Amino acid sequence: MDRYKVLEEAEKAVASREKDYGSPDLNHTRQAQIATVILRGKLKPEFEISAADMMLLHLLAVKGSRLIETPEHVDSHIDIAGYAAILSEVA
Repeated sequence: MDRYKVLEEAEKAVASREKDYGSPDLNHTRQAQIATVILRGKLKPEFEISAADMMLLHLLAVKGSRLIETPEHVDSHIDIAGYAAILSEVA
């Protein structure tokens, strides 16, 4: 799939997910709060995971791992483009 089509599909996905799950900032902040609670015993007491941290973790860990297994999987490419766009707002 060419890069412009990937970006077009990412735009659709971002809009659709916001409708389903609410604003990206709020959604990823919630995820970060949950991750902070889960990791509380492993983190320094003052450490908090941010929404941007959560997006990077998700982007790098989940999508990266999936692409190692199936590098041609277009949905992962689209998701990465969408997450990158959202990260520019959340960061």
